[in-house]
Amino acid sequence: MPERPWQQAPPPTGDHCWSWAPDGLEDLPRVRREFQAHLTGPELGELDTDRVRECVLALDELMSNGLRHGRAPVEVEVCSVRGGLLLMVSDRAADEPPRPTSTRDPGQGGMGLGMIASASVACGWEPTTDLKTVWAVMPTDEVSAA
Repeated sequence: MPERPWQQAPPPTGDHCWSWAPDGLEDLPRVRREFQAHLTGPELGELDTDRVRECVLALDELMSNGLRHGRAPVEVEVCSVRGGLLLMVSDRAADEPPRPTSTRDPGQGGMGLGMIASASVACGWEPTTDLKTVWAVMPTDEVSAA
């Protein structure tokens, strides 16, 4: 699949949001469990198992990137948007854009942003004075990812 670049753009406006503030990688299993509980609960209706898995993996990748490559504190927010879920991870490395790679050996890692871009209907990042937000809209309806 061709890799879509992560363009600098503001995220769409969402509603019905959930948020977390992971302090470190050790918090990711808890956030994944809580997020999955939201995805499989009555709030969103019945999502396809593959969609749930894609959303959880995408959020995990964005969170781990923020914690590994960004600057603390890291904030996570997931909101409903038309046809999908807006995943947003913010950190204090406003001067560091996301850097997807498709040229590295997959065994060396670093492929997550490209996979998210391929599975999402939109993705981007927005820097402000002291904050960077990396975001992706993951489809929940039967819509093919762009």
